[in-house]
Amino acid sequence: MRDDILEHISYPETMDEKKKDFLTNAFHGSRNLQQKDLLPYLTQLIKETKVKNIKFTNSEIQFIINAIKNDATPDERSAIDKITNLKPEDVAKNK
Repeated sequence: MRDDILEHISYPETMDEKKKDFLTNAFHGSRNLQQKDLLPYLTQLIKETKVKNIKFTNSEIQFIINAIKNDATPDERSAIDKITNLKPEDVAKNK
């Protein structure tokens, strides 16, 4: 992801500075990771939101996904769409 991606977006009105700072740190922390390191990093970020009591609304989550997709390759967009469209029963089938 480009370093300046977060400088050119309009955040949802519901997103306070605590959430914006968290996202900035998350994006910058992930920029030099290899693909194999992304899942552990994302898992750690999820834990951090719980510790810091940061709760994103559904519309904020959709905003984050769209911001990521805007800077992604076509293959990355396709992978994001597959992941975000999974239903619990789809996950259960693969166990």
